[in-house]
Amino acid sequence: MDFNLMLFFIALFMSLIFLWWAGGLSVNYSIQMADIFNLNTLFIGFVLISISTGLPELSIAISSTLRGVQEVSVGDILGSNVCDLSLVLGLAILIYGSIKIDKKEMRDSLILLFVTALSMGAIFFVGRLNSFTGIIFISIYFISIGWLWLTSTKKEILEEEKIQEKIKSEELQLDVKAGRGQRQKPGRASRKKKFLIVLKFLGSLVLVLGASELAVHFAIQITNKLALSLKTIGATIFAVGTSLPELSLSLNALKQKQYSLALGNALGSVLEQGTLLIGILAVISGNSINTANLRSLAPFMFFSFFIIAFSIIKRKKIGRIEASLLLLSFLSFLIYQIFWVR
Repeated sequence: MDFNLMLFFIALFMSLIFLWWAGGLSVNYSIQMADIFNLNTLFIGFVLISISTGLPELSIAISSTLRGVQEVSVGDILGSNVCDLSLVLGLAILIYGSIKIDKKEMRDSLILLFVTALSMGAIFFVGRLNSFTGIIFISIYFISIGWLWLTSTKKEILEEEKIQEKIKSEELQLDVKAGRGQRQKPGRASRKKKFLIVLKFLGSLVLVLGASELAVHFAIQITNKLALSLKTIGATIFAVGTSLPELSLSLNALKQKQYSLALGNALGSVLEQGTLLIGILAVISGNSINTANLRSLAPFMFFSFFIIAFSIIKRKKIGRIEASLLLLSFLSFLIYQIFWVR
């Protein structure tokens, strides 16, 4: 084996270990942040983590547009969606067990999954992206997230705020009865704690992104001798590489039995990539982008959509049987892209 190639393999392995460690930190801090700000973990996964872990895809979209090779980014974004649905969820569930779906979150998950499936269907059916369709997809993302906030998270925040106020009131009465004097000022300590948690959370995400960038870099170095087309490279190497943050976070979330966080991370990433990132790419590109040559991804993507939706509706969980089917779908997708797509 070539000495440099061996060094790349070692560096890739070390960067993946670093990514795993950073992913664990992000999960811990996201859980703490959800508690402090009275946010549910599904919302944290859908919005904050999915946007943060989508930064590698966004950076590739910008750099590929500047170089005039948008097909790399389109392949990366759509391929990442296949990876997030099949590889990320499938592998995490197969290792740590099933994802149990909370009744309160079932409707939100299904509706957002349906919105993502419709968006993907439109991309494959139309076969072209331009600035106008890009604006539509960006609008769909923000409308979806706004709806999620208004219908679920806001209600939970109001309920939990009432509970917290009641607890504070009872604690104040106990302090007065115990002769501890006037009420202390919890505001400063509370604000400081919130600031520190947010800072730690953002810092852990920077570590996740840094580790994923290293992993992608060394993966490209290892595979740069393969004779693959730009769209195939985007849909396989880049897609798997830029899905590493989501994989790391989902594995760590399920390890800690944070089912909503794992599901929100995967589905939120798919929604964000299939609407917001694809929309941004279409807007900044200037020219129309051909997506018809990526229709080979559609069967694998919609098979994963069907498996996940069926599991949520019928079984109220995504178990190891479904995870095995998702992983089988991913392997089939990978083999097809590498050996048949040119």
